[in-house]
Amino acid sequence: MRPTFINCLLLSTIVSPLVGQENTSGAATSINPSPNWEAKGELGASAFFGNTSQFAVTTAVSGEADKGLLDLNGRFAFAYGEASNKLGETVMNKRAWEITSDVNFDAGESFKGFLLGKIESAYEKKIDLRYNLGIGGKYERDFQGMETEWSFAMLAEKTLPLEEKLFLIERKIVAKWSAGLAFTKTLRDGRLTIESDLSVEPELKKLSSVTLSSRQSVSLQLNQSIAIQFSFVDSFDSEAQARGARSNNDGQIFFSLVSTFR
Repeated sequence: MRPTFINCLLLSTIVSPLVGQENTSGAATSINPSPNWEAKGELGASAFFGNTSQFAVTTAVSGEADKGLLDLNGRFAFAYGEASNKLGETVMNKRAWEITSDVNFDAGESFKGFLLGKIESAYEKKIDLRYNLGIGGKYERDFQGMETEWSFAMLAEKTLPLEEKLFLIERKIVAKWSAGLAFTKTLRDGRLTIESDLSVEPELKKLSSVTLSSRQSVSLQLNQSIAIQFSFVDSFDSEAQARGARSNNDGQIFFSLVSTFR
């Protein structure tokens, strides 16, 4: 008799708050919404060209949380590489990290406003620290099963050179504008994903001073949380050689293992 009584008590406890509600699922969702979130971890091995070559490893951690009108995104990435010089000595030729964060505001079904911030350092580009802050808008649309995104932003940026004493470079805040295009295509019932992201950021007063970044990737989903990813990443900085870098262009091709948590 005791188990039966306990089962009845639990059932009545669950059911009684729902009595008299015509749309129970809608009411429960509005009273206690469950925010959507996602986190990813990446670990890969890379090959480089331009400023860097030989062996390198990359790692990244990113996260996203949907809070209704607000969509929060953050990412931390780190890369390290070594190569042999003419004397056969192993030297560091790449060390870069970046922290990015942005807040998206839903302005409608397809439009979003956003605030973004970024801090980065890159040994191969002779950047000690670079700060970036901006505001802009996005337009998102599903085109024949492909998610596309166009973005435009105004930025304020300051770069601190790594070897400032050797090069006459002004440490000043510059105004820039940014334009970006990204798309995602999912195939084979979600197992195969193709992604592309391109952005260009020229200075307002000096259009020849520009940074450009591009990322193309193909991911194969092994299960719900593990994927293998092949990526090509290229970045161009027109002022890199003026700071003492070997080249204005820096690219990498790498394979990585991606873990997703929800």
